[in-house]
Amino acid sequence: MRKELQHQIINLFRQSDQAMKRVIGKKVEDTGIYRSQHRLLMILGKHPDCSQRAIANKMEISPAAVAVSLKKLEKSGYITRSCDAEDNRMNHVVITDKGKKAIDQSILYFQEIEDAMFEGFSQEELETYAAFLERVIHNGERYYQSLSQKN
Repeated sequence: MRKELQHQIINLFRQSDQAMKRVIGKKVEDTGIYRSQHRLLMILGKHPDCSQRAIANKMEISPAAVAVSLKKLEKSGYITRSCDAEDNRMNHVVITDKGKKAIDQSILYFQEIEDAMFEGFSQEELETYAAFLERVIHNGERYYQSLSQKN
């Protein structure tokens, strides 16, 4: 019974993640910016001096994937990039006014989505749910570390 419930919870977790991604994708489809590009812009908004590698780490994707997204955002006028005067291998990414407007719009979209996804939850339920997820994440990280130490 416990194993079945654990399996059900994992499936529900995946389904909730997919539901969130679908909702975000649908909400932002008219902006011309893909869901992952919105996320990248949000990271740049919070961490303007973030390197491509740091962005990749935060998004858990490859630096090459970040480079592709940055190129698309630059081509669309959301960011500009310039070489570092001291190190040509480094690019400075600057969010344009158009990019700042997109970030502001994204913040509103994400607040609306969060409100919709958690509609009907009490404060206590949200706090309990957050605590449970934090424990799952902690347990997952601890298990990941144990697997990493074996290699």
